[in-house]
Amino acid sequence: MEPKTIIDRNLKETTEAGKVAKFYGFQPILPPEVTKQDLDSTKNFNQDFHPAEKASLLRVYFEEKMMAQSQPNLLYCERPFHGQKEKKKSSKLEAALVSLGSSKSVCECLSIETGISILNSIGHKNLEIEINSIGDKESASEFQKKVSAFVRKNYNDFSAELRQATKKDLFAIFREDEKEWQKFESECPKPIDFLSEASRLYFKEVLEFLEISGTPYSINHRLIGDPEIGSETIFVIKNNTEELANGFRFNKMAKKIGCKKELPATVLNISAKLKKKLKTVKFKLLKPQFYLVQFGPEAKLKSFLVLKDLYKTGANVVHCIVKDKLGSQMGMAECSGAPYILLMGQKEALENSVIIRNTTTRAQEIVPLPEFEKRIKELLR
Repeated sequence: MEPKTIIDRNLKETTEAGKVAKFYGFQPILPPEVTKQDLDSTKNFNQDFHPAEKASLLRVYFEEKMMAQSQPNLLYCERPFHGQKEKKKSSKLEAALVSLGSSKSVCECLSIETGISILNSIGHKNLEIEINSIGDKESASEFQKKVSAFVRKNYNDFSAELRQATKKDLFAIFREDEKEWQKFESECPKPIDFLSEASRLYFKEVLEFLEISGTPYSINHRLIGDPEIGSETIFVIKNNTEELANGFRFNKMAKKIGCKKELPATVLNISAKLKKKLKTVKFKLLKPQFYLVQFGPEAKLKSFLVLKDLYKTGANVVHCIVKDKLGSQMGMAECSGAPYILLMGQKEALENSVIIRNTTTRAQEIVPLPEFEKRIKELLR
């Protein structure tokens, strides 16, 4: 693809939902226009997951050289994208949280945490997650073979409608109504039974995040998303029986729409009724009050609890929760001008505590997590 003029997509104002997204590190942007090329290249994909939008974002990632920026690119876009036929619905929040450029499970964790906070902010409470994994290419290929064998074996027992559906889409059985599904549920192959070792570890990391954050969840073996473009974790955020958001990793999509190589990418699609009118807020260039630094796998997961408490206080926070290296994080923290650096390493994660360091005096204190929110409020006075 030929390089094109780079457009400044950063917005000067956004909705309250965009403000929440920005707190967690997702930059609200002017979404790219969905072109005929995007629509044509995705016409065979499952349209429920807005594939043309993703194609437009992948296209501008390469055209506008986003790979030259700090990775991954965390973006928040509200629908409709220009070029789509759909109109803006004033009664709903239609938006997407997208990460481009990272293959780490923390991207799904961050989108789940951000998505829940956004849904809470527009009036949705008592949220829970349904989750599944189809794994990497190796895992998905093995799963597909088993499903194919299962369909052939049970074909004559299917309803006429299901027999017709499985001719076009092997995975149609997973989208059958509950009554039909129950006939085959116990024998039907489950994708998590065929995960490679790497995919098992990946899925385990996301489940550990849900455990640590206290988010209610259940494994739904029927969640498979769009296997044409999807991989690894698939999940939905629900309120009772109402689905408010769905998310998955779509690494395979870039190559399928004509890019030279695959690009690690995740998305959380939000489609939720507004319980109150969304206000527009302007971005203010505020000096950060805190910079959160984490290092070590346990600390990365526990740092989501720190972020949650910081969000409650209304503090202006910068973080690089998707980063691993301590040195680069500390360098950015020192340059940020934040008066306080929050440090969580493996020791602090195990002890359920956070180090608060004053960048001027270099004095630091260890604060237990149960007392952290209160201490932050004291420092903000």
